[in-house]
Amino acid sequence: MNLNELTQRLIDIESVTGDEQELINFIESFLLDSGYKGNIFKDEGGLIVNTPDSNPKIALVGHLDTVPIHESQKNYSDEENIYGRGAVDMKAGVAVMIKTILDERDNVVGVFYTGEEGTPEQNGLNNLMSKLKEDYSIKLAIVMEPSSLECQLGCNGTLNATLVIPGVSSHSARPWMGENPFFKLKELSEFLLKNEIKDYEIDGLIYKQVLTVTRINGGVANNVTPPDITLNVNFRFVPSFSAEDAEKYITDELQKFGNVSVKDISVGALPNKNLDIITDFINSTGLKVTPKQGWTDVARFTNDGIPALNFGPGDPLLAHTSDEFVIKNEILESYEILNKFLESVT
Repeated sequence: MNLNELTQRLIDIESVTGDEQELINFIESFLLDSGYKGNIFKDEGGLIVNTPDSNPKIALVGHLDTVPIHESQKNYSDEENIYGRGAVDMKAGVAVMIKTILDERDNVVGVFYTGEEGTPEQNGLNNLMSKLKEDYSIKLAIVMEPSSLECQLGCNGTLNATLVIPGVSSHSARPWMGENPFFKLKELSEFLLKNEIKDYEIDGLIYKQVLTVTRINGGVANNVTPPDITLNVNFRFVPSFSAEDAEKYITDELQKFGNVSVKDISVGALPNKNLDIITDFINSTGLKVTPKQGWTDVARFTNDGIPALNFGPGDPLLAHTSDEFVIKNEILESYEILNKFLESVT
């Protein structure tokens, strides 16, 4: 089974967050059926795989889950592309991992994990990270997120906050008896428009801080003005911000519009562009270096003291879209680039 066929097979196995077991079993069986003689550790967090008696220095990391599959999702392949949920995010990258592991390099450990697209509590790395840190001396984690074959360093953090804009409810026929919070949205929308995107330079890379409303809820009946309006505000903060920095920023900026409560925070990761192992990857591959705008598990590895970067096939702008597809040539090229680097690791 070549890389394209393997990618299509992985796509055909649905693995929406929380339903990855069939895919875990397939990868284990595929490795064994292909003659793999290495170590395969399996638990509810996923798989850790490496050749026996090896001392792997490079972790290849890929999540197995996808976002839900919409009824309009395409699933087919043509001469150039493979379409389907997870084609980009990130089953093409997982296929490259499997093929690389079957090469049985003694400097590689494969980490196939669950739940990345879900809540932080669902992430399979919660189960696997302690074993990785205890049993292996990993010098670099390559998270096989789609990167358009660029070396994407670091990542932004993400925060979700609830903003409740208060009002005073009334009969809709007599709105002067209350205070409709809808009209307070004007001042908030002006603030958000002005502060939606800000650029920060870190290690010569431009990260975009983004402030976005993703949900709006309000109202109790068609003939009653709402007592309040509730919004979810998603804050993508730059990697130089700590969790405390992000929470203070969002609270200070939004509390003048209503009551703010932070629901969850995942900190980002600095690019660490000048670390020797990351410099080695950049120099040996010759890849273009760019910042990672979205959050990835590069942050989890970096904040646990393991240098990490994002590299994989597929355009990240196509992730989660109904016409998600990966270019076949990119899958092969990413495998070749990865192996060029692995050959240089001593």
